[in-house]
Amino acid sequence: MRSAIAALVLMAFMPTVVMAQAFDWSAQLGKSPFDLETTLSQAGDCATGSFSVPIKNVTKDTYLSDNLFDPVVTSYGFIPVNGSQDGISDYDNSRTFSSKKGTSIQCTIGLEASVQIYAFEDRIVRIKLTFDRCRERETRQYILSRPTADKCVGTDLTTKDYDEALYQAIEARNTYGYDTRWSKEELRGPLESKKISGEFEAAEFRVLWDVNCPSLPIIDGDRIIIPFDRKFRCLIDVDNEDPARWSVTAMHEIVRPGMFVDTVERRLAAMRLFVDMPAERSAALAIRPELQTVIDGIKAEIAVRAAAERTKRDAVSNILGGGN
Repeated sequence: MRSAIAALVLMAFMPTVVMAQAFDWSAQLGKSPFDLETTLSQAGDCATGSFSVPIKNVTKDTYLSDNLFDPVVTSYGFIPVNGSQDGISDYDNSRTFSSKKGTSIQCTIGLEASVQIYAFEDRIVRIKLTFDRCRERETRQYILSRPTADKCVGTDLTTKDYDEALYQAIEARNTYGYDTRWSKEELRGPLESKKISGEFEAAEFRVLWDVNCPSLPIIDGDRIIIPFDRKFRCLIDVDNEDPARWSVTAMHEIVRPGMFVDTVERRLAAMRLFVDMPAERSAALAIRPELQTVIDGIKAEIAVRAAAERTKRDAVSNILGGGN
């Protein structure tokens, strides 16, 4: 009897797609990442890293938005040549701002799925679940204190036990519809029909574009080449009834267009994204004072550089007689 119970317990924590699909991810929003890591560690591996945001380009007009993942907004862009700045901006492609209040956690659930978790002040604000269905995972250890990273190698197209469940779940809600076009036109329909509105409209729009539903996924080995007579489409569903439990599910398919009915030939990698939008906004506001200090420091350097250039131009002008 004990051995039977032990076997059942072991099966419950086996790293399968069914576990990843059936797990209540939405309920993990707002919880401590430690609790979720403890649960997932029974079925996979987790690595914790720091949370950082890019600060590539700064000008005197740069300001901060409530986008937690890309809060630095600069309308004017200048990419320096040979490392030289243009005097009124400061560009650094590798520059980032790290916050000690934030945490980034990467977990893998066997070969079938990977999870990217973002937490702020010990509270999970975003969970991205990708059913990558790897043939194998290569674990690589980064230098210094950075965590390990698992690279998905190839795609196991025989593991399709979750496809039908995902399809039925999306089809049942059909909030955002089904579209066979290659473009991102399907994301405009919900906006025009006012299904996205209110306080978090901008945040929802950003997340939908981040999902990038119409993009062509990487499949066979490192890529898949679709024959000219086939089409690619994406099934997408959004649940936005509760901004604190906002979620989107997306699935990619290859179909062969028919005269009356398209034939689904292959269902590709799928993903689910769960977001606590109020918490993400609060996190963006929480890092703003410290980030603003960094931005102000860069702006001060720009001002010093601009003043030095003006002084140099004035000196040259005086030498040439322009000041007389």
